[in-house]
Amino acid sequence: MKKKGQRLQRYFGLRREAGMAWSGGIEHLLPGQISGWVVAKGVPLQEVRLLVGHHLIARAEINQARPDVCEKLGWQGTPGFSLVLPAELPPVDWQPAPRLLAISADASQQVELGLIGKPQQTAGLLKALLQSDLLGLEGHVDGLLQGALRGWAGRRGQGHPAHIWLQAAGQEPLRLNCNQWRDGLLAMGLPERSGFQLDPMALPPSWGGLEAWCSFDPQGQFRLPQLERVVLPAGPAVGGEVMQAIQTSASLTPGNLPPMQEWPTGVPDDLRHHWQALENFRLYLDKVEQKLEARDNSRQQAPAPKVSGLPGWWPHLLGGGR
Repeated sequence: MKKKGQRLQRYFGLRREAGMAWSGGIEHLLPGQISGWVVAKGVPLQEVRLLVGHHLIARAEINQARPDVCEKLGWQGTPGFSLVLPAELPPVDWQPAPRLLAISADASQQVELGLIGKPQQTAGLLKALLQSDLLGLEGHVDGLLQGALRGWAGRRGQGHPAHIWLQAAGQEPLRLNCNQWRDGLLAMGLPERSGFQLDPMALPPSWGGLEAWCSFDPQGQFRLPQLERVVLPAGPAVGGEVMQAIQTSASLTPGNLPPMQEWPTGVPDDLRHHWQALENFRLYLDKVEQKLEARDNSRQQAPAPKVSGLPGWWPHLLGGGR
């Protein structure tokens, strides 16, 4: 039984530091906030502090409910925390590595928290985040809703809409602008026009069927949180009828267009109207050209006008009137 308890402790990350057994860490490292959980046996940890050397960047109480953690560890309390990051920092000395500390009420006990699953990368990612222009951004991917990928991202007091990046394995990241209206953001202190939505069918076919996610940066280091996996729908298979329509539409050029009602049924409506508009414009230019040509011909054929006030014999001086 004792060995089983030790295995569970190792599984949930239970450590001993300065005589204190504790477990937890950073779950989400985002430009706008750092969230996670921490518990310590026999020591009530009260708050987390983000420090760069002696500079206090932000602080937050450890007071959020985490029933999942409490159930797994058999713990009673509120071990979660969410530390909001400022959009701007004062001048600091970056020589010391940034640290996130969980501290007891009397500050006599403290532990340094790292990213759960990759604690060795914590200091580097913290420094990169705090020094980037992403600082202060918040966001969330709501998922595929009503056929569109939806979510939001923004910064308090922002002057311009934020943008994020759509990611998938083997694909170049795609930039998404967050400038659409979304309900509920004003209550969070964010501009209401910080939402985004994307029709997956507008993506290149190579994205179909892939798991997608969003990040604040094109490199994909800082991911937007999301509750569920997002798998993009695969595009419809290109059958013989559609291929024939594509080939037919590719051969259509202004001047050899049949009437729209005679077009193959597989040609998309937007392509039909596009080519029909070009054909109508070509016919309009033809009429203009015909009018200009008729005007020029009429000018060439018109006789020279007589100039009043000259004697009738003046054409003989030029060899005319014979």
